[in-house]
Amino acid sequence: MINQQFTFAVHIVTALAFSNGQMSSQQLAASVNTNAVVVRRLLAALRRASLVETFTGKHGGVRLRKAPARISLLEIYDAVECPRPIAINQRKAVKHCPVSCGMHQIMARVADEAEVAVKKRLRRITLDRLLKELE
Repeated sequence: MINQQFTFAVHIVTALAFSNGQMSSQQLAASVNTNAVVVRRLLAALRRASLVETFTGKHGGVRLRKAPARISLLEIYDAVECPRPIAINQRKAVKHCPVSCGMHQIMARVADEAEVAVKKRLRRITLDRLLKELE
């Protein structure tokens, strides 16, 4: 199953920036088209990363803590602790098979390189850029 936490988190933060104000978890859940519980879990992670601040009570909700130009997609990616872009086989190697014995190490290196490339790219994309693409 594909993990959509990062995509949902980017959607949430973009919706907050687009609204230019405060939104409730119910409003965000409607925008993402998912359950409010999923949104609240992601908001907790985004709050721990100091990307959003939340308010309780009758006029409660959530808003961004930084300007969209100062939030990179990498910050969101790191906040929701996404799984690696390439999963590594965790099964035991078949001892009499050289491919089986070497594949874990090879793929671990490939996965590390892929993650570095993904993070490098995400670092260069700001929330402000996403807002401009919506216009």
